[in-house]
Amino acid sequence: MQGLRAIGIIAASSRQQPVPTTRLARHIGLCLSSTEIIVKQLKSGGLIRSYRGPGGGYQLQHLIKDLSVWDVVSCFEGSDIPPKAGHVSPESQAALALAIQLDETVCQYLQACRLIDVLERFPADANDDADTNTSHTAFHLKPLRPPSPPLAPSWVFDLAKFTLPAHA
Repeated sequence: MQGLRAIGIIAASSRQQPVPTTRLARHIGLCLSSTEIIVKQLKSGGLIRSYRGPGGGYQLQHLIKDLSVWDVVSCFEGSDIPPKAGHVSPESQAALALAIQLDETVCQYLQACRLIDVLERFPADANDDADTNTSHTAFHLKPLRPPSPPLAPSWVFDLAKFTLPAHA
């Protein structure tokens, strides 16, 4: 899902303006290192290309209308563990055949789903403007309270300030 969101954010940006990793992380809601892992897999899958340096970031390598959901999902698919050699029961052979058939059916379905149709269902981000200097983490911290004047002296040299009639 995060890979689909990343592709959607990159696709929604201008074709001339690469999307920096910090912006992707903010919109996806992940930390920077997790976002870099997602971007690395999308890049190794041939879906995006990167531009280094100031103004750099990521852009789609293909038109969004030419991509399927399977193109994104296949970037994150792990290799299946082959079955153990030796005596295999008929039940485990049937289960393996069923699992292979299920994987093929899912693959065919996701290849038929156009990525552009799926991305239209994602909620739009309200804050899609340029990066700001605020912190963009998954934590939602409360703002700090403004400092209040001390109720008692914190050291002996402040004692004179607290002997005034206003503090009595």
